[in-house]
Parts: sequence; structure tokens; C-alpha cells
Amino acid sequence: MPSGINAIILAGGKNSRMEGRDKAFLEIEGKPIVEHLINKFKTLVDEIIVVTNNPEKYSAYPVKLASDEKPGLGPLMGIYCGLKASSAGYNFVAACDMPFVNPGLVRYMIEQKDNYDVMVADVEGKLHPLLGIYSKNCIPVIEELLKQNILNVRSLFPKVKSRFIKKEELEKFDPELLSLVNINTREELRM
Repeated sequence: MPSGINAIILAGGKNSRMEGRDKAFLEIEGKPIVEHLINKFKTLVDEIIVVTNNPEKYSAYPVKLASDEKPGLGPLMGIYCGLKASSAGYNFVAACDMPFVNPGLVRYMIEQKDNYDVMVADVEGKLHPLLGIYSKNCIPVIEELLKQNILNVRSLFPKVKSRFIKKEELEKFDPELLSLVNINTREELRM
């Protein structure tokens, strides 16, 4: 089902809490996390873009690749480079260490995207910027933030038209909010 929307998987992190192991390739149920994400997104979006500084690791996957223009600047740079590489006006962004993203929630967020530049989860005041929708309208704003060395993704939200999806709305599709779980440490991987 073509949706006029692409997915961006952010896979450029340092993996420091995982002792340097690439979180995208940690296995859950016998498959790398990035493969779980690709399988979930492929029926929901037109194209999947992986932002990585190790493109050779993704040669076996049917994805478009983008790299950080300046490595080491974190997820805001990853979102920026993914948006620039994307052919779609709207893009669903997810971190590469989020294996339990709920396709129903993704579909719902895609349906709600119109008239917003950013749409992310807000669970009791805690924003989740690495799972959400970002429009290409964010590019010039992010560019300005990066020039000022402001690297926090949340600093983008007041500068564009943002919608925050509350816990009750998320729970309709993902009762345990597993979509928001990311795997940062070996202990979390074992859970």
C-alpha cells in the first residue's frame, strides 16, 4: 500500500552503552533488530532509508542509504540527513534499537500526519523523539539548530508545528507501549 511516506531508520549511534556492539544487529527472536523494523515498515511506506556511517553492513537489505554529513552530532543530524535523502514529504523516523514498533500505531500516526511537521509520543511529560513523523519542513529549522550547535531533537519541536500523542491515544494500538522500548544495554537485551 503506497502511502506517500517513507521510513527513516537511525543507525548512526556510537553504541557506547552496548560496549560498541552495533545495536541495529542485535538479535531478537533470531533476527537483527533492523530486520524487524524493515519488515514492519515495508508494507506501510514507499521507501526505507537507513542513516548509517557503516553502509556496507546494510548491503543485503532493500533500503536506501544515507550518511551523517558530520558524524558524532547525534540523532538530530541523523534525522536531518534522512529527511534530505528522502523523496517523501513525510517520514516515519525510528531508532535502530526499537524492535517492538507496533505497525498499527505507525499506520495511525501516518493517518494523523496532515498539517503537522512533527508528531511524537508524549508519555506523562516524557517525549519520545526517536519514534515519530517528521516532515521535510523541518530541514531548514534543523539546519539552523545544527549551525548553532543545538543538538537536542526536542529543541526542534517549539519551532515547527508539532503534535504530541498522549499515552491514552498510544495505548489504543500498543497497550504496553512496547513501541517506545529501545535496547541500550546487554541487560535490556536479555529481558
